[in-house]
Formats: sequence, C-alpha cells, structure tokens
Amino acid sequence: MVSDEELFALMKEGHSEALAQLYDRYVYRVYAIARKVVLDPQMADEVVQDVFTRIWTTVAFDPKRGQFEHWIMVVTKNVALDNVRKKGRQKDIPDSLRIYGEREGNPHATDAVNEWALREDLQRSLEGLRVEERAVLQLAYMEGCTLSEVATKLSIPLGTVKTRLHHGLHHMRSMMDAWAWGGQG
Repeated sequence: MVSDEELFALMKEGHSEALAQLYDRYVYRVYAIARKVVLDPQMADEVVQDVFTRIWTTVAFDPKRGQFEHWIMVVTKNVALDNVRKKGRQKDIPDSLRIYGEREGNPHATDAVNEWALREDLQRSLEGLRVEERAVLQLAYMEGCTLSEVATKLSIPLGTVKTRLHHGLHHMRSMMDAWAWGGQG
C-alpha cells in the first residue's frame, strides 16, 4: 500500500488519482471533524470540499515535520473554524476557542490583546499539567518535533506519547474552558 506521504508527492506531480486515493482514505474522518465543529451537515460538506481543494492546491505539507494524517486533521479543523467565523456561528464552538477568537461585538478587543491573553492562558494551562504531559506538548508544539521524535527524545513508546499528548490537550482545554466561565482553573 502506498503511504499518504507518497500519495501527496504524486498528487503534487499532477496525478489526480493520488488525490482520489487520499480522499477515499480520509473523507469520513474529515467529515466527522468538520461536522463536530460546524454542527451543520451542509456546512460540513462544504468544509470537506474546501479541505480537499486546499490539499490539491497547497505545497504546505512537509513530511519531515510530521505525518500527513495529523496535518490533514489540522487543516480540517482550521478550515471548519474559518467557515464558522464566516457564517457568524461563534456560539456553537467551544468556549476556549470562542473566547480567543474574533470578537466582532467588542470594539475594544484587538488582535494584540487577544494574542496576549491567549499566550498567558496557554502558559498558565501548560504549568497546570503533569510534568510528563507538559514535556510531550513542549516538544511536539513548541519545538516542532514529530511524535516519533518525541518518543525517541523521551525514551518512551510512541503510544505513550500519543496518550500523554491527548490527555495534556484535554486538560488544557478543560482549564481554559473553566477560565472562560470565570473559574480559577
């Protein structure tokens, strides 16, 4: 079986059948993520189309920085959030995303203020994690390591890296959602 990365490279060379294979592999997962973010089946269909159009037209994926599967999920989330913002459906996304997103109704909220608040809360939520979770998140997101590289650097199995990453992100989201509601975290 041809890897996702090889299919992406073939697609960049103009092989449309490579895009068709990537579509077949990922359409259901892309739709599931889109549906979860946008909450509307028709808008989720638009997101799927936008994601695969973006994949066809971009050169942004770099196999040295991570797996195609992770990259397409990030692209999907970003495209879905962009569509939500465009449609003015801010109320339907999680509090932690909404509080740091565009604030159309607040003329005093600037991008710089939002970015500063997000950085402060991200740092505070990172400090609230277990040491093991924080180490994985810092290597993966701040140093740009792939999950395999994180596993090698920390001398732990890849499955443990994925579990710690998942739990760490979940704990950060929970803390930031609590702060959005005025809690102390």
